[in-house]
Order: sequence, then structure tokens, then C-alpha cells
Amino acid sequence: MRSFLLLILLLIWPATAAPEALSLKELWQPTSIAADPVLIKQYSINGFQIKEVFFPGRPQSGQATRIFGYYCYPDHFAPLPALLIAHGGGGSADIKTALRWAGYGYAVLVIDLPGKGKQRRHSRSTGPDMEVKNLLNTADPANNYLIFAVTAARNGIDFLAKQPEVDRNRIGMLGLSWGGVLTLLTNGQEPRLKAAVNVFGAGFIPEGCTWQELFEAKTGREKQAWDKLLDPSNFLASQRSPILFITGTNDHCYYLHTFQKSYGRVKAEKQYYLVPNLRHQFLPGTAAVAKAWFDRHLKAKNKFPAINLIYGREPGGVTIAAEVKGGSKDAKVQFYYASGGASGWTEKQWRTRPVKLSSGKYNFYIPDYLIDPEIVFFVNATDKEQASSTLVRSLFRLALDNGEKSYAVSAPVSEQYNHKAPYLVLDRFKMPKDPKLVYSPSQEAYLINPLREPPEGLLSKWLHFLKVRQVSLIAPRVLDK
Repeated sequence: MRSFLLLILLLIWPATAAPEALSLKELWQPTSIAADPVLIKQYSINGFQIKEVFFPGRPQSGQATRIFGYYCYPDHFAPLPALLIAHGGGGSADIKTALRWAGYGYAVLVIDLPGKGKQRRHSRSTGPDMEVKNLLNTADPANNYLIFAVTAARNGIDFLAKQPEVDRNRIGMLGLSWGGVLTLLTNGQEPRLKAAVNVFGAGFIPEGCTWQELFEAKTGREKQAWDKLLDPSNFLASQRSPILFITGTNDHCYYLHTFQKSYGRVKAEKQYYLVPNLRHQFLPGTAAVAKAWFDRHLKAKNKFPAINLIYGREPGGVTIAAEVKGGSKDAKVQFYYASGGASGWTEKQWRTRPVKLSSGKYNFYIPDYLIDPEIVFFVNATDKEQASSTLVRSLFRLALDNGEKSYAVSAPVSEQYNHKAPYLVLDRFKMPKDPKLVYSPSQEAYLINPLREPPEGLLSKWLHFLKVRQVSLIAPRVLDK
């Protein structure tokens, strides 16, 4: 019998123990075959020096790889702050991007991430191709594309730190989309970074992303490998430098709740900027906010506005007052809301409410008919190039035990289809421990720990599903693609 049990253990051991056999630190340790950067050519354009260079990447199957980059800086310089810029999936190094950021007074390295790919025929770097199957490779974590990309980024930072034009104590990193994921992974490990901007990238990726079906098709062992070894959530608490998170409310690649959940786990100095009704585009106005963040931390300029919200009741609705500190008197403050709960992000339509300025506060009134039965909302404050946002929360109707109606505000949204204990109830009310919220169609409000489930027919259940959750009847994830 003992021999039989031992045989069974030996058979199942490889399937259950492999992910644990890998060390997170060892997996992400940067490695490259020793080689000096290679200068391909050098020239100047309108007062800027440009160098096309190769520097070493992570070896693939024992073979050396190389990373291409445009290195650009102003002709006349004192030691300059420097930026490493990483593109997203399908992108490549762009000389126009390098020149634009150099024009802001930075030494800039814009790189081709490793390999090529279906949309990256013009990439000059070698290594694994930037394809989804490689980015989501969990069968062999040591050969996941992101491992090679982080090595490329860290070697790029090493390149910048050794340039005579660069102040090595003022290096930042900007990444878009998968480049944003790369920024989280790199800033979580690289002590030489002094500022970072993550555009769109998130951790907890399997909990809400455009690749949902691919994650759901993975085995339990592969899912464990992603969660424990590859997901950026492993490096959120260890972010090394101040980091700005930028995304669009309707981003279809990394859904808003995972973006906010990631932001919440960061312990370093951080800032949040949310663009209403934006999908997956990096617009000039957004780039200006990223520039302001780097100017603040690499040039000791400006200060981002901070927003504090105060909630109150008025007949027939809710008031939300925004206090803004750190901005100028010309700051523009706007309240944005969308109908329904924490789901269907890509399909939501975000609208504004009128503002009244009184005693230095920006006041917004939200009538009950808009809270039907809930909305999600946030507040933006923009001041010249600086901009800040509050995290998105839910505001929903609540039926109290005495039969009266109230309203509640959720904690920052970090899950879909779920209300935990309210962050705030807008009436004097003692919240029970671990409350359960159940929606009652008859009362058009949420109930707290009802004695029994509210009676619901099949039709009312489906209407509630559409009205409150705002998801597809076929599959909730379909709407978020």
C-alpha cells in the first residue's frame, strides 16, 4: 500500500509542485551576456543629438539577444534628467517620440522591446516575439516574454546611467499598455528609478482583461504560475519610485476595477488620473500630465492637486463637495458619473453634473432619479498640465431597517458585480459586521442583511441583471472587449 501511495505522489508531483520550485526573485533576476552597447550611427536634428544603439538583452536558449533604441538629448546640456520609454503591444521605437521628450529637457531612450511579431515587423531587437501567446506563457514561466522585457528595461536604465549627459540620480520610466505592465514590473524591482508613469497597465490581470478567455482556458497549475510568479501584483507593494497611474474609464485591455485594485496596493508615493470615456489611446493632453509628473519628481517643479470629497444629504438627492488643495485658483473641477454598477466598463457613458463654487468648495448635487438604483462616479481636478482624479466609487440607494431610504458610498471599486460593506452611509446608521447587501426590485434599493431574500420572479431577476449589472445576457465578459 505504501508503495502504491508513493507512486501516486510521484505521478502528481510535477503538476502541483513546479510553480513553487521557482523563486520569484531568481525568476526575475536580470541576466545578459556581457557586451558593451554598440553605436550604429549618430546625427543631429534641429539642435538634438540622436544615437541609434544596440545594447544587450536577456539570452534566449543560450544565445545573445540585443535591444535597439533611439537615444536623444539636447545639444547644449548640463547633466540632464533621463527617461526610458516603453511601447505597448504592436509598437516599436519611434524617433518622433524621442525628439518630443528631448524637447522637454530630457535625455531619452526609446526602445524596441524584444523580438518582432505580427504587428512589429519593423522592430530591430532580437529575442522572443511580442505575441500574446508569449506574453501569457505560463507553461514555462522562465521563458515568458515579460521576463525578457524587464531585462531589456533594466539594461536600458543601465545604459542611461552610464551616459555623460545624464544625471544618474534622476532617471524615470514611462510605459504604455504592455509597456505600462512592464513599468510596474520594473519599478517594483529597479532601485535606480526615481519616477514612473504607468499608462493603462494593471496587475491582477486575469480578474478583468481583454484576454479573459485565454486565462480561463489555462490549467490550475498555469493559473497558479501566473498569479504567483508573473502577474504585476507581485511587485505593487515594492514599487520603488513615485508613480502616476493613468487610464481611461473605458479601456478595453485592462479593466478599470483591476487598475484601481492595483493602485490601491501601491505603498510608494502615487497619483491617479482618469480620463472619462477614453478607451486605449494616449492623447496629447494625457501626455502633458505624464510630463508634469516627471517635471515634479525629476526637476522639482509643480505640485499635483489633491482632492477630498465630503458627502451630504439634501431633499431628493445627495450632495458631494470637493475640496482641492495644491492647485491654482484656475483649477477646473468636474464630477463624472455613469449609470449602473461596477461592470460593463467599456460600454459606460460618463456624464457631468453642474458645479457651484461656494466657500472654496466645488459642490455637486446628484438627484435621486439619477441614482437608479446606483451610479459609479469620480471627480477630476485639472490645473494647467497637472491633473488628479479620485478613485471610482459606487453611490447607491439603501433601504434601512426602519423602512426609511438612504444612500451609501462604496469603497473604491476593485471588483466586478460585488458590493462589500459600504464605505459611508449618508444617515446615522450602525452598520452590522460583515453586512450582506441584497438588491430588492420592489424597493428599488439595496437591503442590509435581509431576514429572507427579497421575492423576485424570473422577469424581475433578468431586469435587475440588465439594469444594475449592465452586462450581456450571453456572457458578462463579452461587453468588456
